[in-house]
Amino acid sequence: MKNIVILIIILFGFYSCSNDDYLVDGGVADQNVKMSTYDFLKSNKQLDTLALLIQRANMIDVVNTKSTTFFAPNNLSIKNYVKAILAKKLKLDPTATFTVNDIPVAELKVMLGNYIFDQTLDRSKLVKVGKVYTTHSGEERLLSLEPVEQYTGQLDNFPEYVYYTFKVGATWDPTDAISNDVKEADKKTVVRTSNLLSTNGVIHVLQGNHIFSNYIPTP
Repeated sequence: MKNIVILIIILFGFYSCSNDDYLVDGGVADQNVKMSTYDFLKSNKQLDTLALLIQRANMIDVVNTKSTTFFAPNNLSIKNYVKAILAKKLKLDPTATFTVNDIPVAELKVMLGNYIFDQTLDRSKLVKVGKVYTTHSGEERLLSLEPVEQYTGQLDNFPEYVYYTFKVGATWDPTDAISNDVKEADKKTVVRTSNLLSTNGVIHVLQGNHIFSNYIPTP
């Protein structure tokens, strides 16, 4: 039954989102990537922009620190951020431009640090109700491992997905009340590939519709 669960989750990953067709939560042939976290990001065509930002922020050593967990926003997430910031600037100046190179290094360090946790957080450490952890940059994130009601009648147990949640407002919403359809609600992103093990830590790759730095576009 375990092998059937993994196979179905893999198929879900392939067909769920064309922009994330390399991402498969719940099971890969070999979760050990056999290289450092940074080298893995740099070698993956869907994560290499993130690697460039890490290099620009001079944070390679931070990412490669022993027993570090990295929730990696992929290239699409970074592209979403650039588009959102540029759209905002164009409202004020039709000739405005903006690229990742325009992000001040000091701000970039904080942004990246909010995806890094200075401890090992694999799936076995996470719980359904979620737990609040402090990022490398000192902000809070709610991490959880939640069953999703899929493949009803085909499996004895629902597949479980890792979630990374950003707090909106002064207090955390109840876990069951978090909805990305509500503007003021905390923002919850599913992990599309979880439990990749680098030579120094754990890597979880976020879904592509996530916006880098948890930026929330304004009308």
